[in-house]
Amino acid sequence: MNIWKIVSLAAGFTLLYVIMQDIDLGDVAGLVSAVGVGGVCLVVLIYFFAFLGDSISWLLILTSLPVSFSWIRRTFVVRLAGEAFNNVVPAGGFAGEPVKAVILKSRYGVSYTEASASIVMARTVNMIALIVFLMIGFAFMMASDAIDGALKLTASAGLIFLTVGTALLFAVQRFSISSWLSTKFGRQGWAARAAGAIKVIEDLDRRFVTFYTRNRRRLWAALLLAFINWALGVIEIYVTFKFLGTDIAWSDAWMMEALAQMIRAAVFFIPLGIGAQEGAFVVIATAITGTPSLGLACAAVRRIRELLWVFMGLAAWTLYPSEFKDTDKREDAS
Repeated sequence: MNIWKIVSLAAGFTLLYVIMQDIDLGDVAGLVSAVGVGGVCLVVLIYFFAFLGDSISWLLILTSLPVSFSWIRRTFVVRLAGEAFNNVVPAGGFAGEPVKAVILKSRYGVSYTEASASIVMARTVNMIALIVFLMIGFAFMMASDAIDGALKLTASAGLIFLTVGTALLFAVQRFSISSWLSTKFGRQGWAARAAGAIKVIEDLDRRFVTFYTRNRRRLWAALLLAFINWALGVIEIYVTFKFLGTDIAWSDAWMMEALAQMIRAAVFFIPLGIGAQEGAFVVIATAITGTPSLGLACAAVRRIRELLWVFMGLAAWTLYPSEFKDTDKREDAS
């Protein structure tokens, strides 16, 4: 384990320790046990549909592949393996992206360039949908008397930062800024030595522009599915609080999910957002219900779901070669 992993994990667990100091952990344990196996299974099922929607969204961006049941299954399992690495490795949530590209190339013959372009565009589509989701959550926060001004100000700053960053990411792809830069500095000595890399960049840019300009229906469908994925997180929180014995408004669940996702985006370097996610749930649950233990209990239920999903993803990565026959090759795409 390198120093970066140690520091990021230590930061997360330190934050988690601070959060738990003033909360009755016995009360939290009792609340979580009240959710039971049935409640956890329902939460996992809700996330299954969210993950499925994201997998179909990614498949829509892989335009050379058909949108069929077999390919939905394949992209689902590829994402399952890749996202497990994204969650557990402190690499800004990108550690699993090479895993996805390697599986697509080695098992299904999808080129690295096509796979890489689709992964970048899927991330972008997901972030655009997240911005819309956060805007709705921000509107609920601004209208809520339970949320104090400091939290509203912090949410505003976070939303602006994410929106600007996402807009820049989209602009780089849509307007071939990388290719423009490589052309502008193409006469430099280093550019000649990096000719191969520049060619790859230009190929990626062509794929970006082609998808955004010639596949509008697929783009809008991918955006809709990505938004549904975020919205299902609201249902997950609402259902979790039901099992915890507390009714909250849908707007409250939306605010909680929006704040949790915003904070996780900000602390991308901490695996699974340890500590930060718990803090988000505790802060907003305390503001809404006045009971910090409810927020920590909700966060604990989500952790159980996340750990189960990571375990399944790592299992998928380990068993992948034996799980799929050679007939699963890309030839049957036609």
